[in-house]
Amino acid sequence: MKAKRLLGAGLAVGLGLAAITSTAVVAAQPKGGKAAAAPARPAEPPTTKKTIALTPPGIQWGMSTKQVAAVIDKMLDEAYVPRYKATSPGVKMRALDAELAEEKSAFRRSRIDFGKLPTGIDATPLKGEYTYLNKESMMTLSREGGKRYFFFIQDKLWKIIDEHALGEKSPRGKDYTSAVTKLATAFGLPGRVTPPDPDKGRYGSEVDWKDAATHFRAIERGDTEIAFAYEDLVTLSSLESLRPNKAADANAIDPSVASAIRKDEAPPAPPPEQAGKKK
Repeated sequence: MKAKRLLGAGLAVGLGLAAITSTAVVAAQPKGGKAAAAPARPAEPPTTKKTIALTPPGIQWGMSTKQVAAVIDKMLDEAYVPRYKATSPGVKMRALDAELAEEKSAFRRSRIDFGKLPTGIDATPLKGEYTYLNKESMMTLSREGGKRYFFFIQDKLWKIIDEHALGEKSPRGKDYTSAVTKLATAFGLPGRVTPPDPDKGRYGSEVDWKDAATHFRAIERGDTEIAFAYEDLVTLSSLESLRPNKAADANAIDPSVASAIRKDEAPPAPPPEQAGKKK
């Protein structure tokens, strides 16, 4: 199997975003009457008719960073087999050995821990997919022009995000709507549509599904890119307790400022029963 397929071989499914909403509204519209409001968003994503497979083979929820790195090592070894077969022993073979070793090392060095200090990831579309001070980390695999992000909490794999290009020649689709339509066809039913909500860490429209073990989200990333997110349902159900440390409210008044404001306020008037008493 080619490395390119291994990197982004997740299932794709879903009815187009525009198609879902327009179909629902038309179906609910009485003849000769006003258009009915769109139906309420379901509380749960629909369950797919096909299993949502994780790739490459061997990847499982709950793996440690070391275990995931071992799976990636095996994937890279297999990806390099054709090149080794076409390379003669000697200088070129040693150069190929060094290239493979560097790819494996680069994946391990890609680890980012979300501790006390902010990271450059906050300025990317991945913002909202992790929190700080909750023992979370991320590793990145870059291959063949694609990227895959592995997210860990308490050193256990619980989320994977793949980034895919969109366009006329893209196997994912020419745009977000066509990509989600292909996903719906693959999964066997339309997904649940969720609008952006920055307060909840959601910066683009999403369409999602689930199976017995995995939650799948198709995330809108503009006109030329889509992201596929895979999440462990067990971890997802316990996420609130696994993230006891909450982000500070950026709009909250600094405690020192609030204290100074309180000091500048006039003292409260004496109670009525004491106001008429003489000293």
